[in-house]
Amino acid sequence: MPENISEIEVLKKEVADIATFVKERVEPAREERVRLREAIDGLVSEQREFRRRSLLGYGASGGEVLRVESGPYAGCDALDLGIARSIQRAAASRSGSEAVREWDVRIKAAMDSVTAGRGDELVPTGMASRLWDDVHLETRIASLFGYIDMPTNPFDIPLQLGDVNWYPGSENTGANQSTASTGKQTMTAHELIAEIPWSLTLEEDAVIAMLPEVRRTLVRNAADVIDDVLLNADSTRTGNINADGTSIATNTAGKAHWLLGFDGLIHLPLVDNTSQAEDHDDDVSAEMYLNLLKSLGKYGVKPTESVFITDTSTFLNSLSLSEVETVEKLGTHATILTGQLGAVYGHPLIVSGQMRLADTDGKVTDGSNGTDTGRVLAVNTGQWRIGFRRRLTIETERDIQKRQNIMVVSMRIAFSERSGARASAKHTALAYNVTV
Repeated sequence: MPENISEIEVLKKEVADIATFVKERVEPAREERVRLREAIDGLVSEQREFRRRSLLGYGASGGEVLRVESGPYAGCDALDLGIARSIQRAAASRSGSEAVREWDVRIKAAMDSVTAGRGDELVPTGMASRLWDDVHLETRIASLFGYIDMPTNPFDIPLQLGDVNWYPGSENTGANQSTASTGKQTMTAHELIAEIPWSLTLEEDAVIAMLPEVRRTLVRNAADVIDDVLLNADSTRTGNINADGTSIATNTAGKAHWLLGFDGLIHLPLVDNTSQAEDHDDDVSAEMYLNLLKSLGKYGVKPTESVFITDTSTFLNSLSLSEVETVEKLGTHATILTGQLGAVYGHPLIVSGQMRLADTDGKVTDGSNGTDTGRVLAVNTGQWRIGFRRRLTIETERDIQKRQNIMVVSMRIAFSERSGARASAKHTALAYNVTV
């Protein structure tokens, strides 16, 4: 019996100790967890609101874009207001109506709210560079290459010296001299221009809400056409690689931009140096990508310098390559898990909507291809350069007869490969007739 009483006392003491521990340690910890959870929830809410405002462009910290928060110009930033200001000035040059003058006052007031009291002075100096930044960020192909602002047109860029000869050195003996070969890359800018008639009534506040959408459309279209000409430009009017089987002219809608004045990336292996083009005539394969790198030779060694560019269909088929699809081959990076294939053999794989499906000869047949096939381009980005004599420029004029604002958007762009000898250049290769 005593033993039983002793055991009971021990148990009672242990229970008391546990109760004390819970009271002193667990319950405060529970309260602390509740407090921490409330604090975390508050931080998450603040972060969500900050992110929302950041996406909308409100706020002045962290380099965010200020936007008008209320009134007829709500949602517009300084660039949108700059476009509105351009339209207003075009209207004012043709009309002295009270509505136009009232609109001018309201634009200035809105500009003050997004330029820290500096009014519209920011717009002439900042609008062009801001718009250009937007366009450049949207490009997939142009952003791969280095580019320069051309002070003249044409503009010559000195190239690196050729290889020099090396000899064993001897004391008190002069070295054998090497005659350094020099060269230059000539950039010639060509103009791209678009005219956009924009019918609106100046007095309607609803028109102002269209400005951000007009700007987004303009940025997207400008980025698309830049990538399009870099990939597909072909100065041949008959049998163009983008409109095979027909003739196009400089006023042919939707096609004229290919006649810009220079030939693009695809033209080099498909026309200039056909030894750099492979008729794959099969499903996409890892071997196809490897053969493209072999075609580049020394230009395909560094993943930081050479990339693959392909169309959407070929990219999607590449996701099912046995080498990258399954978990046992690539672990958590398997495409069946991620749906992503960012690189092949360590070289970036870029997908471009401007890389179109082509016929079995690698050219895009006008109207419809006999058979839609994919293409993969491999290019050493260091061997090409983009130049701009004029970045994206917007000019606006008012047509009072048609009651339209005419917006003219233009740029002058140059694109050139480094060697100047496209017929023998090895830095760009193409696989075509890829089953999709």
